[in-house]
Amino acid sequence: FGGYTSNNGINESILATVPVYGRGTTIRSLYRIAPRIIYNVGKLRLAAELEYTSAAYGDNYDEYYIPADITLATNLRVLTAVYYFF
Repeated sequence: FGGYTSNNGINESILATVPVYGRGTTIRSLYRIAPRIIYNVGKLRLAAELEYTSAAYGDNYDEYYIPADITLATNLRVLTAVYYFF
C-alpha cells in the first residue's frame, strides 16, 4: 500500500488572520508506504507488514493558508499476524 496527500490551501489570498477549524489543518503533506508479505501453509497464515509514515506539519500559515515553517515527523511500525483457519 502507498498513499500521498497534500494540503493545497485556498485559491485567493487572505491577508487577515482568520481562525481555522478542523482536524489536521496544520499538516502540509502526508505519505505512507506499507508493503505486506503473506505466507499461507495449509490452514495457517503468517503475515508481516512494515509501515513507514511521514507527515510535514507547519506552525503557522502563509497568505493562501498553506501550512508554513514545516517540521517533519516520521514513524516506522512493524506489524505481524498469525491466523489459523478452522
